[in-house]
Amino acid sequence: MVTGDPGMTFEIDAARGAKIISLRDPAGREWLTRSRRTGAVPGMPFGLAEMAGWDECAPTINQCVVDGRRLPDHGDAWDVPWTATGTGLRHAGASWPYVLRRRIVSTGDGGLRLEYSAETTGGAVPFLWTAHPQFAAPPGSRVELSPTPERAVEVSAKGWPVIGWSEQLTSLDALPDGGSRKVYVHPDEPAVTRVVLIRSDGGRLGLTLSPECRYLAIWLDNRAWADEPVIAVEPSLGYADSLEVAVALGTAPTLRPGEPLEWWLAVAPG
Repeated sequence: MVTGDPGMTFEIDAARGAKIISLRDPAGREWLTRSRRTGAVPGMPFGLAEMAGWDECAPTINQCVVDGRRLPDHGDAWDVPWTATGTGLRHAGASWPYVLRRRIVSTGDGGLRLEYSAETTGGAVPFLWTAHPQFAAPPGSRVELSPTPERAVEVSAKGWPVIGWSEQLTSLDALPDGGSRKVYVHPDEPAVTRVVLIRSDGGRLGLTLSPECRYLAIWLDNRAWADEPVIAVEPSLGYADSLEVAVALGTAPTLRPGEPLEWWLAVAPG
């Protein structure tokens, strides 16, 4: 599926979790990594699959157990076919009682708006969703967050140390080849509402986050898992990569019968 407007153009693989496999700006600049791997099949570990493009992770990122149910690596939405609904795509959870919907529309000014909704198919249940876009990061790439946080939590380090926000958390420049790092903006910081990816060639891509996307992680991967350098900007409905942990921390939203949860992201040049 290829679509877009005179501004952003995108390509979707509905058979692979509604993955956005291409996102180009009006200059033709490709912002997402493109997979060179073949043979990805449902059920394989996330790190051994494409490791490219824009995935939707629900109802967890990390494998965990909640209410006696085992939730798989990076959730159950990213590696299976989604169903077309006429205005978008739909996924019914296999490991957790939920339905996730997404549609992508033009904003009319050259940008795109990704509109999401989730609802329970049973009783009230906790839920976690995280966008997982792996943006290609050629030398000199960095991100700017607004508002700029003062603190971060390094969840890729033992004990989740709280650290000061710094330029080292915005680019791959300080990471050795084969290194990786993941931080969340500290949950007590004001919510980040906008992230801008900046490349040394002058390219800029802005992501605006709806208020429901209260938490934000940045994943820096200098070919530790992906085949090329990646900056992943990961807005999330909850704080923690594991739904089990988010429930324990009290940061996971609850899906209640008859009360769909809705949120959105906007993507535009600049």
